[in-house]
Amino acid sequence: MSAPPRPKVPGRDRAPSRLIRRLRRARKTIALAPAPRPSAPPSARRHAQLFVLAFGVLVAVGAVLLALPCTAAAGGATPPVDAFFTAVSAACVTGLVTVDTATHWNGLGEATILVLMQGGGLGFTVGASIVLQALRRGTSLRDALLLRDGDPALSLREVRELAGRILRFTLAVEGAGAVALTLGFWLSGRLPLPTALWHGVFLSVSAFCNASFDLSGGFRSLTPFRDAVWLNLTIALLIQAGALSYLVLSDVWRKRRWATLTLDAKLVLLAHGLLTVGGAAVFLSLEWGRSLAGAPGWAKPMAALFQSVAARSGGFATVNLGEASGTTLFVFVGIMLIGGAPGSTAGGVRLTTVAALAVAVVATLRGQAEPQLLGRRLAPTLVFRAMAVVVLFGLAHFAATLALALTQGASGRAEPPFIALMFEAGSALATDGLSTGITPGLTTAGKLTLCATMFLGRIGPLTAVYALQQRQRPAPYRFPEAPLRIG
Repeated sequence: MSAPPRPKVPGRDRAPSRLIRRLRRARKTIALAPAPRPSAPPSARRHAQLFVLAFGVLVAVGAVLLALPCTAAAGGATPPVDAFFTAVSAACVTGLVTVDTATHWNGLGEATILVLMQGGGLGFTVGASIVLQALRRGTSLRDALLLRDGDPALSLREVRELAGRILRFTLAVEGAGAVALTLGFWLSGRLPLPTALWHGVFLSVSAFCNASFDLSGGFRSLTPFRDAVWLNLTIALLIQAGALSYLVLSDVWRKRRWATLTLDAKLVLLAHGLLTVGGAAVFLSLEWGRSLAGAPGWAKPMAALFQSVAARSGGFATVNLGEASGTTLFVFVGIMLIGGAPGSTAGGVRLTTVAALAVAVVATLRGQAEPQLLGRRLAPTLVFRAMAVVVLFGLAHFAATLALALTQGASGRAEPPFIALMFEAGSALATDGLSTGITPGLTTAGKLTLCATMFLGRIGPLTAVYALQQRQRPAPYRFPEAPLRIG
């Protein structure tokens, strides 16, 4: 049987036709907003570019401010070359100066230098740590998902967390140092409380950032406090906190056992301890009757240990290095060029770079095919990169020393001793700040040479490591070996 016909509902059959007519009459279209593009993870290449650009902007702004009459104590405009030199030295956390910090600048000028030191030290630590962490990306599945076009990257969350941890660590250490120094200046009767507070904050930031700017006056650095145990201890601890890097210290804090530390941390701590003790022994034996002659017998070991710590990038001095022997200055050039840990506020080629070469040399002497240390082996490509960084740094030091010698010799003035020029060039390249006292008397060309050397020393090693790793590509073929006469 066929189904009975469905009853007609008035108006129902006309509904589809009305809907079609309404759609045809529609003149407006609804435009949907385009979906937001996912933000790309920060890559090492991008961070390296921003890193160099930020340093250039920081130096330029600082130079303009320091050249203004409102930042000078005398009220006059500072010569552009001196303003530029101070800005470069502060942003690169070096500490070499052509004008006396305590007497030439007023409160605003000193505050500008403080901001430049903090921006240069903290900015370098954060930027370098992000780049180094990105370059350490391995071959795990999670790391592979973060690789973009062969460029290792960190996620935005990782970048924010790492930057936040470094910022909190920096402020905590500098705050503790400022309190200790303020109380020391005030309770010892050396300074009234307001002045002690400003000196404490300034010195704490300068020491942690390894900048070596001070407010003692007369280009004396910390020589007036040679016998002050509290100041020597506080400054030395601040220098080492900045030079060992947050990455190493956080690894030590989290694991607290030597066996579980990363190879990076182990190499940094071993090299740091060896250089600190060795440098102190050398300084004490060579300078006992020279630059340390005026110090009490009990204070001489303390001064030698302090100079060994400061020579690795701290830059402060409790003795007059202008009285030091040429042998001491030559040894300290090598210590300065080694510097501190990767990703730290220190300069130099870095402790791990030199440690990798030392391990390779020892392995060669033992007849081993590959460098081995602490149950791990180092890849030959890593050793080659370390070798390239050291050689490039050595060539830069040679070029800077030669340029200083040429500019001073052509000036017609009395030329400083060559060892003093070599020491000054090494201090600038390692962004250390130790000086024999010849910097204020350099020619304009000599000052600009040191400016270029400081800037190169600050960004050079990290840029070289990044560039060398980016150029590394697996070769599709290998040439046959050939004998080569060596020795």
